[in-house]
Amino acid sequence: MILHIARVILIVIEVLALFNLLIIVHELGHFLAARWRGLYIEKFGVWFGKPIWKKTINGVEYSLGSLPFGGFVALPQLAPMDIIEGKADVDRAQLPKISAFDKIIVAFAGPLFSFLLAVVFAVFIWMVGRPVSESEATTIIGYVVPASPAAQAGLKAGDKILSVDGHGVTRFGGMSEDSISWRIVRSEGETVPIMVERNEDGKARVITVDAKPIIPPTRAWMRKGLRQIEIFPAETPLVARVQPNSPAAKAGLQANDLIVGINREPLYHINGIDDFSREHPSAPIQLNLKRNGADVTVPFEAGPLVVGDVSQDSPAARAGLQKGDVVRALDDIPRKSTAAASDYIRHHGGQPVRFSVTRGGKNFELSVTPEVPQGELYPRIGISWEDNYGIVLDTYGRLTRTYPTPPEQVRAATLAVVNTLGAIASPKSDVRLQHMSGPVMMLRVYYLMFENRDGWLMALWFSVILNVNLALLNLIPMPVLDGGHIALAIVEALRRRPVNARVLEVVQTACAVVIIGFMVYIAFFDVQDLFGRAGPKFTPKNSSTSAR
Repeated sequence: MILHIARVILIVIEVLALFNLLIIVHELGHFLAARWRGLYIEKFGVWFGKPIWKKTINGVEYSLGSLPFGGFVALPQLAPMDIIEGKADVDRAQLPKISAFDKIIVAFAGPLFSFLLAVVFAVFIWMVGRPVSESEATTIIGYVVPASPAAQAGLKAGDKILSVDGHGVTRFGGMSEDSISWRIVRSEGETVPIMVERNEDGKARVITVDAKPIIPPTRAWMRKGLRQIEIFPAETPLVARVQPNSPAAKAGLQANDLIVGINREPLYHINGIDDFSREHPSAPIQLNLKRNGADVTVPFEAGPLVVGDVSQDSPAARAGLQKGDVVRALDDIPRKSTAAASDYIRHHGGQPVRFSVTRGGKNFELSVTPEVPQGELYPRIGISWEDNYGIVLDTYGRLTRTYPTPPEQVRAATLAVVNTLGAIASPKSDVRLQHMSGPVMMLRVYYLMFENRDGWLMALWFSVILNVNLALLNLIPMPVLDGGHIALAIVEALRRRPVNARVLEVVQTACAVVIIGFMVYIAFFDVQDLFGRAGPKFTPKNSSTSAR
């Protein structure tokens, strides 16, 4: 426990250190350019909040704040930033005038330093390598959700996707033009043509199917869903650890085992075990493993189905199901997998399903009628299932190293920004401003990366993307942003006189309020994603428990 807490603290320190580095380097660019061009520098602060240390050196107040997020440089000769940096201690009217060219240089220096830091990180990744997960790089389907748009179109696990919506694809994840997930999200037609290569009877054939995407419904205050056809990438399950006394422990699974097959058939995703149990309920299971390079086969039998959380006012709660109940059968038919049980419930909406339950050593039956929750599409009873395998998988699975050149990395990061803004601007796209991520989600991504043994390499690669984002988005010609300072300087040069100070202050303050409001807006959704979404919500009814 103590070691776990210490590791969490260390990861948090690593996350804050790297995240702050990105922002401080950006502000350092402004600071050094201002020194070079002879501007008056009032303050240079690392972190915000009440200073825990400050000292004036050569007329500049250096400070260390109490809130460990970012930094700032106060330059009163640029457009006023009082709402963010605090009111200036000097009278701006008494400061010497500076040229529009100097203002442009100082404003541009921040994005330039962010870009240069991205290049430094990109060179390091090129030399050392970027860890890439199997699920990100593959184009093979690992799992198709039953009754999903993909299943209805005829897609199967093991299919290799060649193109989506007429665009060739080379990877599953990411926001690039060659990404399967991105091409589905960005599709705009009623159906999405998907070309796949399928091996049957030892022969490969190419087929094209039309999948009709769905947009998962969400509640009014949540991020709106995006188009999906409900497929998952192929990913060989890599065991991180095995729960003591679990079915996996009894089968002899060990940490670092790769589960490559089931009964001599390829296993493309951990959910494939559930699929096999559903399709072959009476067949014994043999898991085919790779262990230290050797082939190993172990018998495996999943544990009983155990009820996890029970949603309030759900059919399960009204019927009397409780957390920890062991479900022996549904309508007198034993179910070996949670997927099979959930699938059966999903196909019996409005029909009573008889649950054979064991609780505290006593056997009894409950009648539960599945209902469609508010804002959802399919019937449910409002429970989650406890894990009945005892297998804890490695979060990232098998990792390989790629060595993208710095130009390739910067180009990919730039296209990610361009593609996102293009999707937001398109009237036919489902992507909206609310789908952007802010500091909360960025910190979360960093934290997840640092949990991995190759965390620093992952984080540095991700920092290339963030720095390019920081550089490009700051160049948007909106007051408060660096691009706004540049635009104002150009207007000043064309008019040959500065913009009215009062007008400038009002515009800067208004735009700052808009940007701060937007960040709060994005953080509202990021926090929801961080802590997970609420469970299904059912229409309350009178409790009716049927047990015998």
